[in-house]
Amino acid sequence: MRLATVIASYNHAQYIVPAIESVLNQSRPTDRFLVIDDGSKDDSVEVIRQFEDRGVELIVQENAGAHATWNRCIEEVSKDCDLVSILNSDDIYEPTRFEKCVPQFEQPEAKAVVSTGLHMIDSEGDLLSPEESRAKWLRAVWAMGRESDAEAWEWMAMANFVVTSSNIITRTDYALANPFQPYRFNHDYFFLSGAALRDQIHLIDEDLLEYRVHPQNNINTDPAPLLKEMLRMHFDLYHHFADEFTADAATRSRFYEYMRAIENSVSSFHSGLFQLLLAQLSAKATPEEIEAMVNGLDEESLLELHDYPNKALVNTWDETSAPQAATNLAGKYEAVREENRKLKAERDAWRDLARARNELLRSKGFALSRLFGGGKREVSDAGKSPQEKLRNLQGE
Repeated sequence: MRLATVIASYNHAQYIVPAIESVLNQSRPTDRFLVIDDGSKDDSVEVIRQFEDRGVELIVQENAGAHATWNRCIEEVSKDCDLVSILNSDDIYEPTRFEKCVPQFEQPEAKAVVSTGLHMIDSEGDLLSPEESRAKWLRAVWAMGRESDAEAWEWMAMANFVVTSSNIITRTDYALANPFQPYRFNHDYFFLSGAALRDQIHLIDEDLLEYRVHPQNNINTDPAPLLKEMLRMHFDLYHHFADEFTADAATRSRFYEYMRAIENSVSSFHSGLFQLLLAQLSAKATPEEIEAMVNGLDEESLLELHDYPNKALVNTWDETSAPQAATNLAGKYEAVREENRKLKAERDAWRDLARARNELLRSKGFALSRLFGGGKREVSDAGKSPQEKLRNLQGE
């Protein structure tokens, strides 16, 4: 698979040399290396040009913003590369990053995005002091994920544990289909939340990235702009994924778990303000519109409508503590029930597949087709799940 590395450069002349060197010194070389300078006002362009004879491509454009520059980078390299690794112009890759990450895309059931552990460095390139607030935050975030055994989508709801767009290696087709959005702070968080909700993040628990913390970081700001953008980002997730949540039960289930986990967010999401905005949004709808939306829930496809959501709180209650104390046990109970539903659906699918194959083998028309070299699709075992195998058998 061909790998491209892209850097969106903006006013980081003092940091971009070690960033570029960290790509050029990889144990597994990148197949293409593109830097787009987004209208820097310092001497970044002159610094980058020094590396053109080492295979670094440079495009200089007027300032368009980080999200637009990333999208242009990805569009450019997608023409001849399968994978793209994103690097901010102030961060640094560990030398074996590509060697350890790229093979993950060649595995069966490979995810669309690969990320790794990271450590933070200061403006001089030294490890950030453990007492610095950002270093404490990172340790807390990773402890949350490890100790709670949270799924990636639950962990992402609690905090952006991937931390930065520099920690994204992704298939170019996935990145093209899911472009970065026009945020100041959260373009990587939106992209990663979407990937997590689709269960498309593979995490390598090894520090293969140095994330630089310095006074010019976007994140160093008054809380209000960041909190507001986080609220907007989650409304955008609702808007962007509404049809996918409705159509796909697995994604919808992950969404439910994401929104439960976000109550424990240690990032900048304020659940109370989010509920306030939902109330303001609902106030703009008429009672008739609200009724129509609720009545429009499809009882055939939304199986959740056929079960009481809090039944487990009573079923698992030991009658000695308040029912709410059984919440964790109730969650495990529901998880077991969901797994049993999936197993039953899979058993039913295997039964239907076996029945269809038996009927096909008894068919005289199929026997005649096989005599003349046909029927190859019908006897193939294409498809990962029994449902896919059955659809392939039926020619759907």
